[in-house]
Amino acid sequence: MRVLFVDDEDRVLAGIERTLFMADRDWELDFATSGAEALSKLAVRAADVVISDMRMPLMDGAELMRRVREGWPTAIRIILSGETEHSGALHSLEVAHQFLAKPCDGDTLVETIDRAVNLQSLLRHQAVQEVIGRIGSLPAAPRMYLKLSGLLRDGNAGIGRFAEIVRGDPALAAKVLQLANCAFFHSGHEITSIPEAVTRIGLDTLRAVVLTSEIARAHAGADADALQSRAFRASCLAAEIGGSYAPVETVVAAALLAEVGLLLPQIQRLCEAADSDGQRFPSHAEVGAYLLGLWGLPWAIVEAVAHHLQPARGLQRRFDAIGVVHVAVALSQGNTPDEAFLQQMGVAEHLNTWRDACAANTSIEYVP
Repeated sequence: MRVLFVDDEDRVLAGIERTLFMADRDWELDFATSGAEALSKLAVRAADVVISDMRMPLMDGAELMRRVREGWPTAIRIILSGETEHSGALHSLEVAHQFLAKPCDGDTLVETIDRAVNLQSLLRHQAVQEVIGRIGSLPAAPRMYLKLSGLLRDGNAGIGRFAEIVRGDPALAAKVLQLANCAFFHSGHEITSIPEAVTRIGLDTLRAVVLTSEIARAHAGADADALQSRAFRASCLAAEIGGSYAPVETVVAAALLAEVGLLLPQIQRLCEAADSDGQRFPSHAEVGAYLLGLWGLPWAIVEAVAHHLQPARGLQRRFDAIGVVHVAVALSQGNTPDEAFLQQMGVAEHLNTWRDACAANTSIEYVP
């Protein structure tokens, strides 16, 4: 794993180098003090991850990331930004995958790079990585999702600030209220308050709802509407199954996002070309998980999305989020879950109960 850091202040780069030396990881590190120097280094040898300061003279972080996207699309692109640059950082995320607050503590920096290592092992298909890396409108995370993520990093943000974002989008507000009033979430009384609805479904689920909404808008049409409807039914069933097996917010978010890989427009053409050549092409689950990982979603969600089609490949020793999402997505689409896997996990006896729960809620529809 080769990581290139870019900052016009030598002391910042020296601090990063000390931090990562103490982390004792098997990474190859390189440093540049300008965008031009970074591009020169990349021309000699590509990097797996490029982490750049936002505010630099001559070439800022956003422009650097635009050039990295064009020339080295498989690189994971991360912006470092101070609070005073918040609006600029959001703008930069049209060309970058994630941003980190500056100054960035060592643990966060190490964890971010660790996740990049995991992503590289999750999807090793270079052609797919290049396609995802070059798409401008989708792999740069949607703006409303970024606003929510920024608030989550603000320890002082109350639920009212999250509710304000939801109120600003009537369609999103309707979806959040609908999900909060789903039988699997509400506690016996009707929820009409948006702050109460946000509290009820949880912030991880809220981010997932925002992502499915914004991605579908980018690909408006019958296919996107059908995907949203399937995703909503799967999320409701995952909430009921989750219980003692995995955190409810994790499985609901993963079920909502399980099929986002189907909405990457260029991927289908690659898939068709691979089929004609007899090559193994990554599943839409693996592609979607890679995208969600680029956006910095929790690894438990990324992993559940990646393995929900073939849960036995997850190598888990117990029935957890991967299994819950597998069952919820399969049943919500009228398919049969992997019964051999359920037997191995010791939960096959619950399958009929889960089928009944799915059948009892076939009327649940996602309101566009």
